[in-house]
Amino acid sequence: MGHKTRYDGQSKPVALPPQFADAELIPFCPEVAAGFGVPREPIELTEEGGGGKVRVVRVRDRVDVTARLVAACEKEIARLKAEVGQIDLFVLKSRSPSCGLEAPLRDEGGVETGKAAGVWAALVRAHFPQARIVSESEF
Repeated sequence: MGHKTRYDGQSKPVALPPQFADAELIPFCPEVAAGFGVPREPIELTEEGGGGKVRVVRVRDRVDVTARLVAACEKEIARLKAEVGQIDLFVLKSRSPSCGLEAPLRDEGGVETGKAAGVWAALVRAHFPQARIVSESEF
């Protein structure tokens, strides 16, 4: 949408296809909603000890920010359900640890070991199973 919400303070606008010209767009950046700021320290998905538990950490100092991110996402889900109701489509940011459908998953040393859904992507799937969910890279 062109908003400067990326970790580096930049934007990456994407032109939506013509079939979405009349759609009501509701912007949401989980990292901004969680109070991480713009610009901000990058975050990444990390698998804890290979046990399947994924957490979100700041890259530089390895501080766990999972709870703050989940809380911000859950608050937005409650707002959407109360104020909007039915949502037909979510367009998420590819590779994002908060929004990506398939974001890089890293071990505790920062080495990529696979892919996982970002926090927002996972919660949207769970709470809006009828909605189509796509990455902006598909456009």
